[in-house]
Amino acid sequence: MKNKEKIEFEKIPIDVSYGKVINDVYVVIRNDRSKVVEALESLEKKDRDDIIDIISNMATTSNFKSPKIRNKFRKYSYGEIKPKGHRVFYFKKFGNNIILFNYRIKKKKSLGDPVYKKLEKEKQYYEQKFAEFYK
Repeated sequence: MKNKEKIEFEKIPIDVSYGKVINDVYVVIRNDRSKVVEALESLEKKDRDDIIDIISNMATTSNFKSPKIRNKFRKYSYGEIKPKGHRVFYFKKFGNNIILFNYRIKKKKSLGDPVYKKLEKEKQYYEQKFAEFYK
């Protein structure tokens, strides 16, 4: 018998110093692992703090704008948080939920259309799973 894949969504706590949370932020946990959490934990403190600051502002500020955020990426239906060479991919679902689903390191010409297409399929899969989770 095949093991069934386990997809979970863990809500990220936002520090109260950022203000009232208006957008809940979730991270995808796939088979007890998270690409986003594992990547953040492995980063230098300054880079990790920068990304956490962006995510916290996205959670507490309506329509938060930053040059480090791209809400709609090219022709795809997900966005990216892009400080320096780091990329955290996310999508929004049911209005006020931000779901962080993947992390990639960005090197010169390392992320081309095939990677972005794969991320689009992954996003669609997680979007369906989030809809089941959110019901």
